[in-house]
Amino acid sequence: MHQTLMGRVVRIACVIAALVAAHSPAFAEQRYALVIGSNPGWSQDRPLRYADNDAERVRDVLVALGGFPADRVNLMRDPSTADVRGALRRLADVARDSTGEDTLVFVYYSGHADNKHLHLRGDPMSHKELQDTLRSLPATIKLGVVDACKSGSVTRKGASQTDEFVVDVVHPKLSGMVLLSSSGADELSQESRALQGSVFTHHLVSGLRGAADEDNDQQVSITEAYHYAYSRTRAATSTSSVQQRPAFRYELSGQGELMLTKLKTNKNVAMIVPKGPAQKYVVLDAHEWRLIAETTSEKARDITLALAPGTYRVKRVHEDRLEVASLVVAAGGRSDLSKLTYTDAPLSAGIITKGDPGDLTPSEHRDYRRQQAFGFLANGQTAPAVALFDQLIREDRGDMLAWRGRGRALVRIAEAYERVNDHKSERLALADALKADPSLSEDPLFAIWYQRLGELDARERVTVERKDQFQRDVTKNPRTYKKYGVGFDLISTRGLLTINATKVIHRMFFPTIALDFAGPGLDFGITIAPLPSRWSPYLGFGAHVSAKKLGLDIYGGGMGTAGTNDTSYSTEDIWGLHGRIEGGVQFVSNAGFTTELGLGMMVFKTTATATQPSKTTQQLWPVFHLGWLW
Repeated sequence: MHQTLMGRVVRIACVIAALVAAHSPAFAEQRYALVIGSNPGWSQDRPLRYADNDAERVRDVLVALGGFPADRVNLMRDPSTADVRGALRRLADVARDSTGEDTLVFVYYSGHADNKHLHLRGDPMSHKELQDTLRSLPATIKLGVVDACKSGSVTRKGASQTDEFVVDVVHPKLSGMVLLSSSGADELSQESRALQGSVFTHHLVSGLRGAADEDNDQQVSITEAYHYAYSRTRAATSTSSVQQRPAFRYELSGQGELMLTKLKTNKNVAMIVPKGPAQKYVVLDAHEWRLIAETTSEKARDITLALAPGTYRVKRVHEDRLEVASLVVAAGGRSDLSKLTYTDAPLSAGIITKGDPGDLTPSEHRDYRRQQAFGFLANGQTAPAVALFDQLIREDRGDMLAWRGRGRALVRIAEAYERVNDHKSERLALADALKADPSLSEDPLFAIWYQRLGELDARERVTVERKDQFQRDVTKNPRTYKKYGVGFDLISTRGLLTINATKVIHRMFFPTIALDFAGPGLDFGITIAPLPSRWSPYLGFGAHVSAKKLGLDIYGGGMGTAGTNDTSYSTEDIWGLHGRIEGGVQFVSNAGFTTELGLGMMVFKTTATATQPSKTTQQLWPVFHLGWLW
């Protein structure tokens, strides 16, 4: 009898346990997550500042409240497309090995995107590829969240959109896929300095921590999380020039609701916002480094925020001021945020002040400086961004995010050089960017720049080749780049002591004008040196006229004699008016020193006398010229 009674009690207890289990907030599935944060985007994107923060906050809430074991949440910072595809394949293998067990796979992405692709390193990954990959995963439930510009594209193609999730009850087990996006297919997602993250992800995480628990059952469903994030994102961006309307796509079937987080655990603490007039509360970490959660009190219900044990700063936001309080809570504790001791602070102090960087751990301080660098870059301040990235790289050569940031900054610098047609500096900046981040060569947008870099390199090679050829030509023939010259002749067919000025034309023609001091007179001529070498034979032609022949008797009729081969002539005859032809050899050094040695023939007319008529005669005369070309 006793055993029969005990058996009945056990059977009743089992039934009660089964009923309780059916309504228990405990998670029955094996849960896995891939969480991606990517700040840089493609080369022509303005880098984001908080995508990695968003990913960390999502990871934290999934581990703390979502039933995801820490070793089953893969947090990826700035991965390539190949990295993401590999991670998705591993998720498929894990889900496939979980035969006989229900599995939930959660994939989150925060970063740049357009209406077709996620902006990851390497080959583009389209929204359709992500959607199809999620759908094909051998998991019971697949949940995807994309927080990016125009991410509504991921919810398109075939599934309907409504204002709330609907699940049917034809199938006994909930299964299928849900996709959430932070914006419509033609909208831009927004980051907020005040929130230190994406507007959508901030409200999604706050909702998962309890702000979205509309029915006060101490757990947050996908429906509640979406409704909360949707309404708060719409409200937060309603006054912005670009409004956001989060979108979703559902392909769920079965009975029940998909629960994402469980608020009541022994490892967490409960922060209570009692019901009452609307009052905004924000909870930050002890250093005011990160905003943990945000909520606004409601008239109809108390709001419970579930957080990890630790020290927090709570700010109560009024229209004209802030009220700030500190709070230390242990596991399993509860705290009423309305009953804390608050002190007033000016609204200008901001929600997040970053505290004192000196209070941060070395790892946190490094993250802080890296975020500063990306902030400079996002604001167009490339010089301080490069300086800070370089400092981070000197401290840790393996800081790939700093290397990527440096590459992005150098692309911005190259764009500035391109705008002012400084192609040499543009080429050097692009080459340095590629050295800093070799993956830029796989960037679809950088492909344009990469092609330009190839063009600039080719242009530079041609320039170098031309310069080298020019140097060879100069070495062989210094006349190659000489343009002007000066010189003097002590005695020559140009006159007795002349000063010459020369113009070099096409390396071989030397038109010359000379001032003859002895005449005095002027000489005009041209010299031709045809060989492309330092030494060249030359041929010259010219004409000379003295001042007296022009009717100017400057020296008062003085006359001398000159001649060769025992024949003497009046200097007025020889250098009064004559034509000339000469030949010889010309030498030009690399430095520009020049000399001409040769023999010239002058043709002139003698002056008639009482015994001698005027006659045309020729006279040979040596040529010795010294000069300088430049």
